[in-house]
Amino acid sequence: MAVAEMSVREETPRKRYNAGHLPEYKETPPTDDESSSSCSCSDSTTSREERTNAPQHDPLPSSLSQSSTTRLVLPLLGLAVWPLMLLLPLLLNQTSRYHYSALFPRTWYTIHGRNWLDKSIEEGGIWEWGTTMYGGVTPLRHPLGLSLGISAVAVGHFFLLIYFRLHQQELLGKTTPVQRRGAAKYVYSTALKNHLSQPGGFLLLGSYLTITWVFDLLPPSYYSFEGGIQYARVAQCLICQDFVQFVMHRLEHVAHPTVYRVSHKPHHKFTNPKLFDAFDGSVPDTAIMILFPLFATAHVVRMCNVWTYMAFGSSYANWLTLIHSEVTFPWEPLFRRFGLGTAADHHVHHKYFKYNFGHLFMWFDWAAGTYRSPRDVWGKEFNEGV
Repeated sequence: MAVAEMSVREETPRKRYNAGHLPEYKETPPTDDESSSSCSCSDSTTSREERTNAPQHDPLPSSLSQSSTTRLVLPLLGLAVWPLMLLLPLLLNQTSRYHYSALFPRTWYTIHGRNWLDKSIEEGGIWEWGTTMYGGVTPLRHPLGLSLGISAVAVGHFFLLIYFRLHQQELLGKTTPVQRRGAAKYVYSTALKNHLSQPGGFLLLGSYLTITWVFDLLPPSYYSFEGGIQYARVAQCLICQDFVQFVMHRLEHVAHPTVYRVSHKPHHKFTNPKLFDAFDGSVPDTAIMILFPLFATAHVVRMCNVWTYMAFGSSYANWLTLIHSEVTFPWEPLFRRFGLGTAADHHVHHKYFKYNFGHLFMWFDWAAGTYRSPRDVWGKEFNEGV
C-alpha cells in the first residue's frame, strides 16, 4: 500500500503539468527550426528542456540552496556583455600601454605619416602597397582601421558566446524559453560552426566592410583616429540603421511575393528561432536588410571617427544576435519598457510574420501600428513573463 501511494504521488505532477489555471493551447507542429542544425539532439540544451518539463520536487533546505543575494547577483553578471562589446576600441584608445599609437606605425593611421600630431590631417593612412599594386589611380585606405573594426566585432562576439553558454546552461540562474513548446533542440558546437560560416552572414558582411573601407567609399571622418568613442553618434547610427532596416524589412514582406520568396523567406523557416539563427538567411536578404542600411547610415550619420564606427558595428552585430535567442535575458523587462528590442519581441515576428519589423527598437512599429507585445500571447504560444 505504501509503495502504491508513493507511485501515485510521483505521477501526480506529470498529470497536473497542463492542468490547473494554465489555458489550453494547440500544439504547433514542428518546423525546420526544430532541427535547423541538421544534427541529433544530444546536447545539454535537450537536458535543460527535460529538466524544465520534469516533476517539481520540494525545494532544498535553505542551507543547501543558493542565497537570495546570489540569485539576484548572478543573472546581473550578464549585463557585463554590453560594455565588453566595446572592449577593443576602449582598450586601444583609452589605455596607455595598449594605445594604438604605441602599437602601430604612424603611416598606418596618418596620411603618409606626416605631422602625425596635427589632427587636421589625421584622417587615416594611405595603403602604399595597395595603391602601388593597383596603379595608383585611386589611393587606397590602409586596412588598419578595417582590421580593428572586424576584430572589435569578433571580440564582442567572443564574450557574447561565453555569456550565452553560461546563461543557457543555467549557471547564472534559471532561464525561460520564449515559446511554450520549448527552445529549439540542437548540438551547440555544430550550431556554432554553422553560425560563423554562413555565406549570407559574417562572410558577406566582411566583404562589404572591406570594399567600402579600402576603396574610400565612406565619409572622410570614418578613417580618422582622432578622439575616442562618440557615444551619442553610436546611438544615432543604431537608430538610423534600425529605421532603414525596418523599412527594407517591411518591403521584403509586402512588396511582391517573389521578392519575399527570394530574399527573406529562407530566414523565416525559423518560427522558433535560436541565437545561432541570427545571420542564417539568403545573400539577397543580407544585402537588402543589412548592407544597404549600413551604407545609408554611414552617409546620414557622417561625422563618426574610427572608434565610433567600431563601437557601432560591434553593438549592432551582437545585439542583432541576442534578439534571436531562444531564451530570455535578465535585462529584457527594462528594455521593453523603453521600446528596445528583445528576444520575445523578435520571436513574435518569427511566429506571426506580420508584426514587429524593427530589430533593435520597437519605436517604428509603434508608429506604424505593427507592434504586438509578447504579453498578448502569454500562456498561449509564449511562456508567461517573457
